[in-house]
Amino acid sequence: MEWKELFRISIYHGYIFQILLAEVLFTLTLRRRKHFYARAICGVMIYCLLSLVIPNFIAQYVSGFFSLSIFLLSVGLCAFCFESSFQDILFCCVGAQLTQNLSYNVENLIYQPFSEQISYQGWFLLSAVTTVVVYTACYQLFAKRLHSVHSVWVNRIGVYLFSLIAALFVYVMQYLFQSYGIDTLWVTRPPLILCCIFGLCVQFEWIALAGRREENLFLERMLEKENRQYEITKSSMDLINMKAHDLKHQITRIRNLKNAQDPELDEIESVIGQYELNNVTGNKTLDVILAEKQLVCRENGIQMTVMADGKALSLFRTADIAAMFGNALDNAIECERKVEEKGKRCISLDVHTKGNMLCIRVENYCPDAPEFVEGFPVTSKEDRDNHGFGLRSIRYIAKKYDGTVQAGVRNDLFILSMLFQVPKAAQRQDLPES
Repeated sequence: MEWKELFRISIYHGYIFQILLAEVLFTLTLRRRKHFYARAICGVMIYCLLSLVIPNFIAQYVSGFFSLSIFLLSVGLCAFCFESSFQDILFCCVGAQLTQNLSYNVENLIYQPFSEQISYQGWFLLSAVTTVVVYTACYQLFAKRLHSVHSVWVNRIGVYLFSLIAALFVYVMQYLFQSYGIDTLWVTRPPLILCCIFGLCVQFEWIALAGRREENLFLERMLEKENRQYEITKSSMDLINMKAHDLKHQITRIRNLKNAQDPELDEIESVIGQYELNNVTGNKTLDVILAEKQLVCRENGIQMTVMADGKALSLFRTADIAAMFGNALDNAIECERKVEEKGKRCISLDVHTKGNMLCIRVENYCPDAPEFVEGFPVTSKEDRDNHGFGLRSIRYIAKKYDGTVQAGVRNDLFILSMLFQVPKAAQRQDLPES
């Protein structure tokens, strides 16, 4: 074999740049190594050289490994440039490989029926346009979703197994088509196109499932934390309520001794009354939450009205009641604090049953409507990754009880409504008391 054959360039070497461009789209979110740009420049030069020589060398002895050898070299290039785990790098490279193969098959699906009428320049233009369209679509539908996750968070064995299956299927099928001389038939392309699309959907559904699992675990930890906070609050409110009750008796005894009205005692008694657990909704957990939030409302000049049938909450666990109402009222209070006119600061809570349905409705004055995404407001805080879990935990709890949650703004009122089906008494017997 002459050394010149190692550097022979054919039209198939266009795969070198096609797979590299696809990998750029899928690796934008990976953690870069130090001196990334220097590594990238040197790495691409070596990658292009090896991608030219190695496939030509292998092709002299065995066929079918041309694209596969270039793909493996591109994976090595990504590992050289990025410090993310090899699991994440391989995940992104497999997505890029499926994208490139999808573009290649779409191109051939269009080209092959008209190959005799299309010139070489026309074929090149068709290839360029197809690449731009398919790569853009795959970036918007798949690769862009990587921006919202810190890691692919999928099972390591699953990544390797799927990567192996995807690579073997794509490359083996193309090798068989070429071996039997049917790769020039356009009917061979639709199955490969569908397989590439299916592969991308399966691959990125892993991210969605892993992301939901991770979020659910986080929300469960948040609920446990809120339950511990509720227990502390309950103990504190019980102690305050007991002390307030004792102080009122002391004030009454002092009045009887003085046998006269004392304005100072009246003022003290009024203040003590604010700290007593005045709400008797029929649910002790809700009473504690309301007592705590009403203290906060008084401190911030917020008028809070409550109409709640606490007995209807017997289908919920204590921790879920504390988290659901605590988060809903915290969000409402936070919104009201931003209202400059204290006279307009108001919150209302309504809990009632209608037929076999439980309705929970929280309203608060909201002159500036927040931004909504997928039916829920987006947190106004800059650090959106670590905030906005209140409504997400409410939605998570509602889902646990097969309920629905809706949020919206109407007539300067932010309205959060939850709807649950109330189980029959026989179905509630095994449920824990609130």
